[in-house]
Amino acid sequence: MFRPLVCHGVPRSVLCRSNLRFYSDKSWPKQDLDAQKEQEARPQRASSYPDMSKSLVSESADPVRLVRAHAGKSAVIDTRRRSREGVGKSLRGGTKADDPSQSAARADHASPKQPLPELRTFSQPSTSFNASSWVAPGVAPPLAGQNAAGVGEGYQGRPIEPKLTALILPGQGSQYVTMSRDLYDIYPAARRVWEEAEYSLTAFIQGRRLDQELPASPLRGPFEEKLQLLSAIEPSVELKPGWLLNLVFSGNQLELTRAENAQPAILACTLAMLAVLREEFNTDLVKDQVHWAAGHGSGTYAALVASGSLQQSDALRALRYRGQQAMQCLENHPVLFPPGCVRPASVYETWGFANAGAGKGSELLMTEDADDLPGIAAHDGSPRNWKGTQVSAIVVRPGRLQDALKEVESVQQEIQRGDVQGIAPDEFVAVSNINSRLQIVISGTRVGVMYACDRLRFKMIGARAVNLPVAGPFHTSMVTDASKIFESLVEVLPINEPSQSLPVVSSRDGQTFTSASDIREDLGDALDSPVHWIDTISRLVGNGVQRFICLGPGRACAHQLSKELACYEKSMADSAGPNAKALVGTLDEPPSEFEVWSVSTSQGMEQLVKTLEKTTRIP
Repeated sequence: MFRPLVCHGVPRSVLCRSNLRFYSDKSWPKQDLDAQKEQEARPQRASSYPDMSKSLVSESADPVRLVRAHAGKSAVIDTRRRSREGVGKSLRGGTKADDPSQSAARADHASPKQPLPELRTFSQPSTSFNASSWVAPGVAPPLAGQNAAGVGEGYQGRPIEPKLTALILPGQGSQYVTMSRDLYDIYPAARRVWEEAEYSLTAFIQGRRLDQELPASPLRGPFEEKLQLLSAIEPSVELKPGWLLNLVFSGNQLELTRAENAQPAILACTLAMLAVLREEFNTDLVKDQVHWAAGHGSGTYAALVASGSLQQSDALRALRYRGQQAMQCLENHPVLFPPGCVRPASVYETWGFANAGAGKGSELLMTEDADDLPGIAAHDGSPRNWKGTQVSAIVVRPGRLQDALKEVESVQQEIQRGDVQGIAPDEFVAVSNINSRLQIVISGTRVGVMYACDRLRFKMIGARAVNLPVAGPFHTSMVTDASKIFESLVEVLPINEPSQSLPVVSSRDGQTFTSASDIREDLGDALDSPVHWIDTISRLVGNGVQRFICLGPGRACAHQLSKELACYEKSMADSAGPNAKALVGTLDEPPSEFEVWSVSTSQGMEQLVKTLEKTTRIP
């Protein structure tokens, strides 16, 4: 008897026609046989949707398991197990198997008083020049046709053409230990930016004013005075020379993820890249190459510094204070930490991404008994000691974006009314980002987010969820108190009028800044308002932008752009008629109008410079 090799229920002959293999019962790999037997033994899913009130937290006989969410590339080592015994072991840093290479690391963190390991390094960056938006990260390019291009070579048989270009800058969630380290080691311009960043942040922490060192402005005095007062909320920080460099280049991943560290660090990393291009390669992206700029979330500050609307030092200090207020708001939130609760040993225990399965593609699997897990509501609906937070990116099925937004809103309303059995009415979930037609981000308490993910998955609205390395549910009403306090700083923030040569598009509403008051209003409201990145992309495409240069740590912005621009191309092909639609995916398909370039390393910057030498800027 012969059977085709099965991968997730799909015959390999469908997945890879050029590598078709068959096995007999004798030669069939044991792990594949075991997987198939388990799959055959598994009962068929009911045709109707399950009763969503009978979820994991309601302790039903056959519960719907909340969130089989991928941990994503930024997950830290697994801290959840499927048994009661595994919970205690995992909180001490245990792993599924005794890996000798990790023994030393586990030994350093074996104490139950330190539930999460301290040293964490996320996935390393990479650089790509996608000739077509169809070629997204992790997706193999076509093997033939006009869109099959070499890196930086443009379309096959055609040089890179001049196009309207936008500079895209990342925000919170893109941080990782060692980001920009290669630039710092090689280029003096990068070292200067990082040293200036550390000097500015140190001055803020120490309560020192920088009036005499920065350009004069009517608001310079009030801003410096306000910062001097606000520095009093700073926790004790050991300010040895090089403290910022040590944190970013060789520090603790979880500590770097704290908002007051991540936001200014990402800004410094991005500005260092721009400085290296300008001073070391004589390539000024802002003046000579790009026509528009946009930053994702807190990346807006980098875009404003690049365009000249903000001073680097002011942006760094404002972001640090912004992050401090957000973290302080969450760490004292009455819903997350009710009065009299027994707080966790570390705030890191409350972060959903830090308690997910290890490695890219791992799944977040909860224990059978939710009462074993800190931060999860008890089965009777009463709040347990404290609640954890979670930020999850949802891959939305094509054409279901509005359904997904309505479903999340509906979930929150039902929870708030107490209509969901087993879930306390103070659990919370909301949409914090609308990144594209195929991705949203939801944030809130862990139970609220997991239940929303469960609903989206079983209603066939969301395909999968990925936990993001973000320190809390920013861009939701849970940080409104912090937003109101930060707004008082923005009122005196020195802001120059927007640049006419490099317009900046808001990631809050997709509008182009036309005055300093526009910028001030946007920055003051952005912390607790959802990020409408889909509107930013729409604005840029509507203005004729066809090339997107994503500069900064990580590749999240490039990935989102690639997927969204592919939707634009598909829409254009559909509207062009059946003849044009029939050419999609064939050798005769016209080359893509859009290009997405992602640059995050020193090698990528060298490649970018060589590529830009082959084209000229559209006036």
